[in-house]
Amino acid sequence: MKTFAGKLLAALTVVALVFLSAAASAEIRSDVDRRTISMGESLRLTITGDASERLDQLDLAALQFDWEILSSSSSTNTSFINGSRSTTRTLTLDLLPLRDGLLSIPALSTGGKRTTPIAITVNPQTVSAGGGDSVRFSIDIDKQSVYIQEQIVLTVTIEQAINLDGAEVTQLELENAIVEELTRRNFQRQINGRLWRVTQLRYAIYPQQRGTLEIPALALTAREVLPGRSLLGARLGKRFRLSEDPVSITVKPVPESFTGSVWLPANSLELTQSWSKAPESMEIGDSTTRTLSLAADGLLSSQLPPITSMSDSSAISGIRVYPDQESSDQIERTEGFLGKRTRSEALVASGSGSWTLPEVRVPWWNTKTDTLEYAVLPSTTISVGSPTVEIPTPTSVTAPAQTVSGALPAWIGAVAAAGWIIAVVLGILLWRTRARDTSVQPSENKEETLRPLLSALKASTAQNDASKSRDLVLRWASLHAGEPIRTLSAIREVCSEELSQQIAELEQRLYASDDRQWSDGAALYRAVSQESSWSVEDSVSGARALYPTA
Repeated sequence: MKTFAGKLLAALTVVALVFLSAAASAEIRSDVDRRTISMGESLRLTITGDASERLDQLDLAALQFDWEILSSSSSTNTSFINGSRSTTRTLTLDLLPLRDGLLSIPALSTGGKRTTPIAITVNPQTVSAGGGDSVRFSIDIDKQSVYIQEQIVLTVTIEQAINLDGAEVTQLELENAIVEELTRRNFQRQINGRLWRVTQLRYAIYPQQRGTLEIPALALTAREVLPGRSLLGARLGKRFRLSEDPVSITVKPVPESFTGSVWLPANSLELTQSWSKAPESMEIGDSTTRTLSLAADGLLSSQLPPITSMSDSSAISGIRVYPDQESSDQIERTEGFLGKRTRSEALVASGSGSWTLPEVRVPWWNTKTDTLEYAVLPSTTISVGSPTVEIPTPTSVTAPAQTVSGALPAWIGAVAAAGWIIAVVLGILLWRTRARDTSVQPSENKEETLRPLLSALKASTAQNDASKSRDLVLRWASLHAGEPIRTLSAIREVCSEELSQQIAELEQRLYASDDRQWSDGAALYRAVSQESSWSVEDSVSGARALYPTA
């Protein structure tokens, strides 16, 4: 009873630790290759951080209560994405459990930053040596019956208590199915005091035809490496071949109850959106970026449908939409692939009003519950108001009851009243001026406005939309000038030579008599983004320098 109570308390502690830590965001990430193992088996813990992290100084003392560290290695990876350099540091540990039950890989810390704990199930040792065999070969599939295009994970396991030379496994090739190789896993297993090395090859299989999918017989061929060495190197023993029988999988058609246009059989599916600026509190001239994401557990990114966005509809007349290119990615995990699609679009408010975007519903089939479900984005309201101008309120001045010099002359009161009237009139005129010139309204927070504006320009130039690009370039220039810039020629008089050339080519296409399409959008965007400072004097035409030096 005491032992049971102790194990129960330990299990509850681990579960509580995992759930409590989920609320905190870890700045260094940790992951394992398996979450369920047996006694005597090792697992691989991978810890990842950015270039600033000192993973070699990670405090590993907390691991020693439940785990033995068999080996450790570190690496640094540098990549360039869209011209930006990204560096990641990785620490890899092979761990052996010291007891069975529900264990935890605790939070590990360095420099005040912590990883997220991971719960690991360790089963009692149930594997026996099975005679005097030194090499074992087996295959396993996670499902015997699936729907068409549903993911199947096939695992090929090689266990060896001796060294092997030239080990090869039959290439997995299937008709009427897509086969994607997953990451190879390597760990150690101790059986009856004997140490075995284990290699697992994993494949994600997606059947493309209903009926029966035949997995052919797979085989391992290798040669034993004998103890000691000869003059020619390793001493090689006999060559052998181990094989497994073929496997048949039942592939079911799309259920009749599924009503969607794109068949999506997944373990889970999530549709989300985010906004850089709240859409319900915008003013004319404001910009915001909307990001839509679709993620499906058990599907490839190529299986996901395009994401519906505002740019697919012209119903909102007061909002200009500039879509960015849609991106896709797939993340490899222990249980298979996670497919993702992302779409961003910049929204620029060009008129006042209120509009409601209808909810978005994506039907999908839950393969765990075998039911039809919907991923839903609720309806969103976009409200755009006119810019507000605060009109100063008069401050009343009460004269004292008695003064040394007596009452103020009447003309002073008349002047004060006239001043108040003039202030009100000027405030009204200012409001009207700003309302007339909404297309080039500058912002007090340039950084906040520039970001979505440049994002919209990037999208329009990528599509070689000359008209939209012209409007956005004028808005960009007006923002820096602090006053409306209404012509491209005015920009050319004060900008760099490169930008002037690109604007000239844009003008040529805008006003050309032929129907040829503009094809230099990318060059214009590069010139605008590289324009850091305009310091020339005012032009002859009277245009003000966009970046005055004084």
